[in-house]
Amino acid sequence: MSLFKTLLLSNQAKVVFKTRNPLHKPFPHSPSFIIRRTLSSSPQEPIKKPLSLLFEEAVGLTEKAGGNESEYQEEKNGLMSELRELEREVRALKENPKPKVQKEEKEKKPKKKVTNLVELFGSEKMVEKRRRESGEATVLKDLSPFVEAFVRHLYSKGYFNKANFLVDNKLDFSYFDSKYGRDFIKSAAYKFGKDHQEIAQWLSSKNLKTVALFGCPSLDKNNVFAAKWLRKIFKIQEDTVCSQCMLKDSCRHANKDVWGIATRNLLLVHVMKVIILYNLDQVPPKLTVPDEVRDSANKLLEEVIKLSRTT
Repeated sequence: MSLFKTLLLSNQAKVVFKTRNPLHKPFPHSPSFIIRRTLSSSPQEPIKKPLSLLFEEAVGLTEKAGGNESEYQEEKNGLMSELRELEREVRALKENPKPKVQKEEKEKKPKKKVTNLVELFGSEKMVEKRRRESGEATVLKDLSPFVEAFVRHLYSKGYFNKANFLVDNKLDFSYFDSKYGRDFIKSAAYKFGKDHQEIAQWLSSKNLKTVALFGCPSLDKNNVFAAKWLRKIFKIQEDTVCSQCMLKDSCRHANKDVWGIATRNLLLVHVMKVIILYNLDQVPPKLTVPDEVRDSANKLLEEVIKLSRTT
């Protein structure tokens, strides 16, 4: 009996030693191995996908396993939410319908016929504001009888054929009550001077010299050059005129002669560039023109009209 107990205790000790010894590995088919494997593998681990399959699913080469059903469900939920939103809008429209907007036919107003340049380019106040900002006279004086006669003469000679502000190409002096109209007269006068150079030699030397001695009618380069040309013709020194000029502080061409050109011949276009500014009274506000100079300019303009009719 004691021998049986001794054998039983020795077998139990071996079993304990085998189960507790980490170096001891049971045989795969042994009962202890099967029990341990079953216990350790009871919680199923998620199956990991290979990297190649994950890449193909990411770039869309293959469909995700188990993803179609979830995507369909999301799409279905989105459509249902949109339908509910539409139902709410329809219900709100039925409860509070918007009033219908009645379209009223606008009466067609006849286009107002433009009678002057002020109506064409803006109000009188706007025109005066632009003139004030440019440093020019804000009030334009009425055309003198000499200028009106010259304008009629230019009109008869066809110098206003390209004036698009003349309605039906009819002469109306109200169109010249603006700077644009006055500038058009100046341009026509310059062109007239180029076309009738033969008149220059018959003009009064006395009146020409009076105008030349006064100085320049403006600070514009073209007008200054023309006035210097006249002074060169009559051998008038620049410093004599420029020292007494009211615009010398603002002039860039003071005391400068006209060089490099033949100044023996009097050109009518230069005469027109000088006298027309006096005739139109389009001189800078700082410049006070004596009556003697104005009278000489008007007489020269009158001579131009008479000589052009005879030549």
